[in-house]
Amino acid sequence: MELNKSGINYHQVIVNKPWGREYLMYENGTVGIWFLHIEKDARTSMHCHPHKKTGLILLSGEAVLSFLNDSTRLKPISKMMIREGLFHSTQAVSEGGVSIIEVETPCDKTNLVRLDDEYGREEKPYEGKDSIVPMTKDCLTMNHPKEGRPEKYSLSGCILSAEKITEIKALRERPAGEIVTVLDGGLYSKTDEPVLNPGDVVSSDTLHRLAERFYCPKGISILSIKKEKI
Repeated sequence: MELNKSGINYHQVIVNKPWGREYLMYENGTVGIWFLHIEKDARTSMHCHPHKKTGLILLSGEAVLSFLNDSTRLKPISKMMIREGLFHSTQAVSEGGVSIIEVETPCDKTNLVRLDDEYGREEKPYEGKDSIVPMTKDCLTMNHPKEGRPEKYSLSGCILSAEKITEIKALRERPAGEIVTVLDGGLYSKTDEPVLNPGDVVSSDTLHRLAERFYCPKGISILSIKKEKI
């Protein structure tokens, strides 16, 4: 259960932000998956997570992801992994804003340090109870995947599929063009070294290459994302 140090339960609520809103879609004790909507021309603070890795997946719209000394433009669907301690800020630059999935590992919204912020939140903690409202019917939450029973969802013009896989062959046969997040388990070398861990976000091409060499002895649960066919 996703709680901050004040004991706030983030399940079934929306956290209003000065740049838009976010809510918790999925959490399993290790990985938390959040949906973010950033309004046009708004941006998150320049911030870092000292003890948390973060995966960003852009579902719709166009965004500029900035670091302290450079930036990159993202178009859907695209991904970026943010290492622990790396300062970053995301700005929506398209009409209608952007929709983003944020993957945090471990689950800890309080692990946050803000450097600069357009809304006066420098060095302030994550939003508290005064920013929380009940989740609405249009919010998507996901179930824990079970073996042989993929859970499929539609969100922001994308198809999301949560699956539990025990045979490495199934990873080698994933369709091209997907972005894949590890929810649980992972891939290991013959010497039991982990090479793909919970919270890692990779392309299906990368997953294919790793699955040709490495193994999932304990199984692996994944969330795959692809554009919805028009």
